[in-house]
Amino acid sequence: MESSTYILKNISDNQYDFILISKDMSRLPEYISKVEGDLREYNKESFVLFDLLLNNNIEDRFYKCYFDGNDFIRNTLSKVQNNEIDGKIISICSSYYLNNDYLFEDMFFTKDYKKLILKNLQNLLKNTAVNI
Repeated sequence: MESSTYILKNISDNQYDFILISKDMSRLPEYISKVEGDLREYNKESFVLFDLLLNNNIEDRFYKCYFDGNDFIRNTLSKVQNNEIDGKIISICSSYYLNNDYLFEDMFFTKDYKKLILKNLQNLLKNTAVNI
């Protein structure tokens, strides 16, 4: 599923059944209700992994929250360290951002910092390709 703010991917063969990749700098509270509506269609309880790179940075991009089949249980929202994420997920998310690097144009980061983020994504992708 895709909206103007995020992509929701069903990857039930992994440590999470769903990953959400942010497509702009919207804050999660601005669209979490829409995500809940999208997830209800699957009628499935699961942790959802959020990649909020466009709001944060490489070290603070992943969060998870439990979805009970109807709503997110907000008090389960927690940060996930990059080294806790399966290589396949890192690859999916990093590839998305590298293939859609125009998403970084509207960010408030400096040009040099944007280049650094893209370089870090390339390194993550290269490192996970070896480990997959």
